[in-house]
Amino acid sequence: MGIMNYLIDSVSCRWQRYWTMTRRVLYLVVLVLLGSLSIKPPAVFAQPRSTLDTYASVLDSLMRTADVPGISFAFFSSEGVLFEYAQGVKGKGSREPVGAETVFEAASISKPVFAVLVQSLVEEGVIDVTRPLAHYVDPVPEVSYDTRSSALTPEMLLSHQGGLPNWRARINLEARTLDELFSVEDTLRFISDPGTAYGYSGEGFLLLQRVIEDLTSESLETLTAARIFDPLAMTRTSFSFNATAEKDYALGHSQDGQPNKFGLRASLSSSSLHTTAGDLARFGTYLANNIGIEGPLALLIEPVVSVDEKDDVRFSWGLGFGVVDTPTGRYIYHGGNNVIFIADFIYSLEEDLGYVLLTNSANGIEMVRPLEERVFGRWLWR
Repeated sequence: MGIMNYLIDSVSCRWQRYWTMTRRVLYLVVLVLLGSLSIKPPAVFAQPRSTLDTYASVLDSLMRTADVPGISFAFFSSEGVLFEYAQGVKGKGSREPVGAETVFEAASISKPVFAVLVQSLVEEGVIDVTRPLAHYVDPVPEVSYDTRSSALTPEMLLSHQGGLPNWRARINLEARTLDELFSVEDTLRFISDPGTAYGYSGEGFLLLQRVIEDLTSESLETLTAARIFDPLAMTRTSFSFNATAEKDYALGHSQDGQPNKFGLRASLSSSSLHTTAGDLARFGTYLANNIGIEGPLALLIEPVVSVDEKDDVRFSWGLGFGVVDTPTGRYIYHGGNNVIFIADFIYSLEEDLGYVLLTNSANGIEMVRPLEERVFGRWLWR
């Protein structure tokens, strides 16, 4: 019996080893087959998370090369703010150092913030981005004299397909309200039929702002504070240069280093955002957690209108966001240029990594490309 049991156990062990090996081979074959069915280049990123805190020296070097007096910078992901850095001076004349609380102009990064506000109203049924503005307001502000205004939808305006110019005329940089932004002789006119072509337009955002404020009987400042800034603890952010911002702010600088700060006090959904990199990074973290396929903000980053294609990079506009698609994944972004302030906001969905760069100089544009190449390993031709 002992020998018999031994033989049985021995055969059983050999069979178990054979079957285990067979299952492993089958498992590997299945993995290979599955991989061949989904051919996608592996994502290659230049920057390991563990080295993000080494960027202080990188940013210092880029500032010196570009001749930028001061910056506010932050990395973010779905996990939160990963790294925050402020460097330089608020103004070349004052020599006051930039700190984490120093407010910069973020310029057109105002637009994605406004788009998130609009989406919050969509979720509550206040507005539908696909319905004409004429359904909500009568007359449509500023362009009701033209019958084409009846075709305008929020989606067209948020994706720069409203057929309106970027600006109708030179902006009054001392304006305190929307009505003071242009002279009464400066009529807003269509430059193309709505919904027929892409044409970047700050005017489109201001038009939608007027509709939103009329619908809700609330100002842009009040709406964004209650729905975005306060919930996300963006304590140094506003759509106007208000008393809070005045306590600690950076001056802008021309290319030759002359400091200045425009007197514009109007709240503009297109371009008047005042903020810090840390605050915008908190906004970025909120986006990162809500723009997935099932997320409430997913529609904002779906391409609505194709803009361009270069090499392996495709450019589109979603609702308030620029969208860049590459073989290694999707990026969402928006830049900012208020002449004497340059800003950049970009997030990689695949890497779950984004950053905010705020500069107080026209020369800040010279930091954008080298920084992007350093972080993501390539230039996205934005």
